[in-house]
Amino acid sequence: MMKVYNLDASALINGFYKEDCLNVMVSSAAAEIKDINAEMLMNNCINDGILKIESVDSREYPRLNDVLLDSGDYMRLSQTDRDVVALALKYESMGHDVVTISDDYSIQNVLKLLNLKFQGVYTKGISQTVTWQKICKGCRREYPGDTKLIECDVCGSPIIRKRRNSHRNY
Repeated sequence: MMKVYNLDASALINGFYKEDCLNVMVSSAAAEIKDINAEMLMNNCINDGILKIESVDSREYPRLNDVLLDSGDYMRLSQTDRDVVALALKYESMGHDVVTISDDYSIQNVLKLLNLKFQGVYTKGISQTVTWQKICKGCRREYPGDTKLIECDVCGSPIIRKRRNSHRNY
């Protein structure tokens, strides 16, 4: 079993990488790096064999979409965020000890629900997992987490995201 650090863009922008382990990053996260210093760091790490940039198709991981829909995080995570989580699932399925480095609370929430390890760069990390429900503010009709509707099709009131429950993490 190999130790793998799965970096989101903010991890590398903030200078996080480990020289003695494999560091991986999805290509969509690498494309988000616009800061010249972080871009130089990324290129140096790639050239030194410390960082590997990979493509991943998050649709290959139905477990991820199930959790996103069930938790209500489906619309909160960008495609890049989903790819970051999918890369963690890929390395976990290969039997590696993978830790995703991200300060993004939504990514951390999904990782925790998938029982995957994470670590923040500047933040302690989440202490609770949260699930969300989309509901109509007026008639309280519930909608699926991936709905694109912004107004209730029954009464016309706005559809809001409401915290369904949270669980303390230990």
